[in-house]
Amino acid sequence: MLITRINIITYLSLGWISLFPLLVNAAEPEEADKPVPIAAQEQITLKVETPVPAAAAQEEQSTSEKTKKDTNSSSQKTTAKEQSEEEESEDPLSKAVKKLQLEQSKIQLEHEEKLLKLRLEKDKLSLENELYQVRQAKLLTELNALKTRLELENALQELQQRKLLATLQVEREKLEMQNALQAEKNRQEEMNMQLQMMRMEFKRANLSGEISTLERQIATRTQQQEWDSQVNQPKEYLTDPFIGGQLIISDRKIVLDGIIWPGTANNIVERIQYYNNKSTEYPIFLVIDYCPGGSVMEGTRIVKAMKKSRAPVYVVVKALAASMAAVITTLADHSYAFPDAIIVHHQVWGMSFGNRTEQREQLKIIDEWSERIMGPVAEKMDMTLNDLVKKMYQHNSAGDWMEFANAAVKYKWVGNIVEDIRDRSYTKQPVEKEEDDFTFIMAQQEKIDAQGKRYVKLPRLRPMDVYHLYNQDNYYR
Repeated sequence: MLITRINIITYLSLGWISLFPLLVNAAEPEEADKPVPIAAQEQITLKVETPVPAAAAQEEQSTSEKTKKDTNSSSQKTTAKEQSEEEESEDPLSKAVKKLQLEQSKIQLEHEEKLLKLRLEKDKLSLENELYQVRQAKLLTELNALKTRLELENALQELQQRKLLATLQVEREKLEMQNALQAEKNRQEEMNMQLQMMRMEFKRANLSGEISTLERQIATRTQQQEWDSQVNQPKEYLTDPFIGGQLIISDRKIVLDGIIWPGTANNIVERIQYYNNKSTEYPIFLVIDYCPGGSVMEGTRIVKAMKKSRAPVYVVVKALAASMAAVITTLADHSYAFPDAIIVHHQVWGMSFGNRTEQREQLKIIDEWSERIMGPVAEKMDMTLNDLVKKMYQHNSAGDWMEFANAAVKYKWVGNIVEDIRDRSYTKQPVEKEEDDFTFIMAQQEKIDAQGKRYVKLPRLRPMDVYHLYNQDNYYR
C-alpha cells in the first residue's frame, strides 16, 4: 500500500514537470523549431506494478540500470555538444528555457533514482514477505506435526488411564468384598464377646454380692479392731495436772530427747506457739527423756518461749537433764522429775583458736554466755555465779555438779518430785517393732582372746549410765 501511494505521487509530479516545456513553447512560438535535448523529449509513464519474482526483479533492475547509464552518457554528450554550438547564437530567453530543461532533466533523473530505490525496497520487502511466508509454512508444518504427536500421546495416555482405572475398579471391588467379609466376621466375634460379657457380668454380679458380704464383715472386724486398739474415751484436759502426787500429761506435749543443736529450738518453739494458739487455758508439757544439753543459742530460745508462753509450760524430766537441759529445767516455772532422774550443772565450755588476743575475745564471749544462762540459775539458788562455780568444783573435780532429782529439789533445780506420771497422750495401741535378736548380735560380735576364751565387747553407755550385769566368767567385757 505504501509503495502504491509513493508511485502515484511520483507519477503526478512527473506529469506536471512534463507539461512545463509545452507551456514554454506556447508562450514563445519562435523557439518551437529549436532542438530539444533528448532527456527533455523522454516521457516517463509510471505503471503500478505487481510484485515479481526475485530473479526477474534483479534482472530487470540490472537492465534498467544499464539503459539509464547509456541514456545518461549519450544525453550528457549531446547536451555538451549542443551547448557548445549554440552558446554564441542563443539569446537569454533560450538560455532560460534550456536551464529549465536541464533542471527538469535533473529532477527527472533524481526521480528515476528515487523510483529505483523504491523498487529495490519493494523487491526487498517482497523477498522478505516470501521468506516470512516460507517460515510461516515451515512453522505451521512443525506445529501440525507437534499437534499430531500430542494427539497420539494423549490418546495413548487416555488408553493407559482407562486401563489403570479398570484395574483400580477391580481392586476396589475386591477390597469391598473383603471388607464386607471381614465386617461379617467382626460382627460374629462381637456377638460372641457380648455373650461372654453377659456371662461374666452374671458371674460378677454373683461375686459382687459375695464380696459385699465379705467387705461388710471385714469392715466390721476392722472397725472393731480399731476401736479395741484405741482409748475410746473423750479427751480430758486439766488446768492443774498434778493431783495427789500424780502428774497427768495430755496430748499437748513436746518431747526433748537427744542433744540440743540447730533446729531443735524451731521444733519446740513452733509447738509451744501452736498449743498457745489452740488454747491458753491448759498446760503444755515439755518432756525431757535423755538430753545431755547442747547449743546455748538454741536453749536460750527455748527458755524465752517458755517464759513468754500464755499457757503454762510444765518441764518433766524422766532420765537425764544435763547442761543446757538442766538450765531449762531449773528456770522453768513448773518442773517435775522422777526421783531417779539425774540433773547436771557445770560451767559453759567451748573451743578457742588463734592468738592470745583472739582467744581473750572468745573468752569474753564465754563469760557473757555464763552470765546470761548460769546467772539466773545462781540467782534462783540464792547465790552468786562465782559461789555457784566454787560449789560445782566442791562436788566434782571437773566442775560437773550431778544430783539425783530427789536431792536436786533442795537446790531448786527442779520444783517437784513425782513417782507416778500418767501420759494420756497415748490414745492408740503402740505399733510393735521387730526387736533385734540380742543373742544373735552378740554371737556375731563374739571374739577369742589370746588365752582362747570367747568374749564380746559391750556397747558404750551414755554418760551417767552404768552396767549392772552378772558376768562371772568375764564373757562380757
